[in-house]
Amino acid sequence: MNPVRFELFRARYILVTVLTFFAFVLFLFIRSFPAEYNIYLRYQVRMETNDPFWTTFWFGSELTGEVGLFFRFFGVCFLLAFAWILFRHGKVVVSYLKRAVLFEGIYYLFMIPFILSLYLRPDTNIVNLEAGLSYTLQIVFITPAFLILFTKLRKHPTDKAELFKWGAIAVVGFTFGLWIKHFMLMLYALPVSFNSLILAVGTLNSSLTIIIGGFVLLVAFLPIIKKQKLNFDNRLAGFGFFLIALHFIIYIGVAFGSQRYWDFMMLTELWALGFLSLAVGYIAKR
Repeated sequence: MNPVRFELFRARYILVTVLTFFAFVLFLFIRSFPAEYNIYLRYQVRMETNDPFWTTFWFGSELTGEVGLFFRFFGVCFLLAFAWILFRHGKVVVSYLKRAVLFEGIYYLFMIPFILSLYLRPDTNIVNLEAGLSYTLQIVFITPAFLILFTKLRKHPTDKAELFKWGAIAVVGFTFGLWIKHFMLMLYALPVSFNSLILAVGTLNSSLTIIIGGFVLLVAFLPIIKKQKLNFDNRLAGFGFFLIALHFIIYIGVAFGSQRYWDFMMLTELWALGFLSLAVGYIAKR
């Protein structure tokens, strides 16, 4: 297989992963319009019985989060355009990629008002604090790396070693952010138990699968992060992406045996099942 054809072959798997992300964000984007209306109705009801300041603060934080979703949607549109052109023409359109990275990075910053609401409101509880910690750590792991990667993508001429370094850091940081979200979701929303096989599988899955995938990716990308070379162990990286997808496969399986898991399905990043395509693409590389 010549280099150009191989790049197009690999781009096919990248495109499938991006399509799953796009479909997921599009679904959330469409749902955001009725969600905003429902938030407004809840705000009116709460204003009659709750503290006006904190009720207004909560309302503003919820709307700010919905605005963040708009930015994420714009970002994934640019990412889809980038992946499509890469697949069809073998061209890397940096301008599309850098916008996708920027919008995904700043998306998490729109959670800050909601995080403050979880931490500070008078009726806060341990569940609110755990959810707030989850969102806070997602920002820490994802946003700085994405914004630095954006600055590297803007530079001309491009320092490839520096660009690849921060690209690898962004991927690993994003993976740890995924793990934080789903591990903390288990702690504050899902049954943690080893008394039944199905719940034990769910508990171990939420605790270990994604984070092991994150460390596998870290090992695979370490030569790039250390700027020793510009390539990495494709099969090891593929195994890391497989573990991320595996988490969601197991989650769905557990949800068939646990209503609680099913109830919180839409709070998970189900699109990450698309990493299975990326895993196949890297593991199958010759």
